Amino acid sequence: MEQKITKNFSFYEFAPNQFGKGWIPDSKYLQLLIVNLANNMQIVRDAMPVNLSISISSGVRNKEDYDRLVSNGYNPSETSDHNYGNAVLLKYGSDKYLKYGPTYNFSVGAADCVPNGITAKELFNLTMDLVINNKCKFGQVIYERDPVRRVEWIHLGGYAKYYFNESIVNLIDKKLFLSSIDSGKTYQEINKLL
Repeated sequence: MEQKITKNFSFYEFAPNQFGKGWIPDSKYLQLLIVNLANNMQIVRDAMPVNLSISISSGVRNKEDYDRLVSNGYNPSETSDHNYGNAVLLKYGSDKYLKYGPTYNFSVGAADCVPNGITAKELFNLTMDLVINNKCKFGQVIYERDPVRRVEWIHLGGYAKYYFNESIVNLIDKKLFLSSIDSGKTYQEINKLL
């Protein structure tokens, strides 16, 4: 049975790819990460005109989801907030290994969102405006586009300051507003509306 988190979002929408409508996180920590993210996403959804909506295309990612994305030509980050607090092994000697050690443990939840009724750029601009005006809290808002498949979406990452002290947040050093037009190969920091 579907369990609602907010007026417009349910737990199953954040589930790994292979789970259905009955999915509920099995840990209290994962539930907390999803609830906080969904509450901020609801603020964005409420700011949209009544006849528009947001669909979540990717929430919690497990190893199978990560491997599926890579095999389909996407470039998911091993330090993505889609890992929802799960420890991820880092490649020995890589820049991320040298920064964080053998595992990355700081992901705080994320959802890739596809707007219905407006463009992804318009959703990015709306969300950016809400964050700047302190109406909602996200750790990252990313406009992403896949030029091969001709699809675009918005990545909404959880707010790390809910969970970590300033030293850890500074170590993680996620840039707030980004854009990627090559399926996540490269990112550009954004300082104004698209």
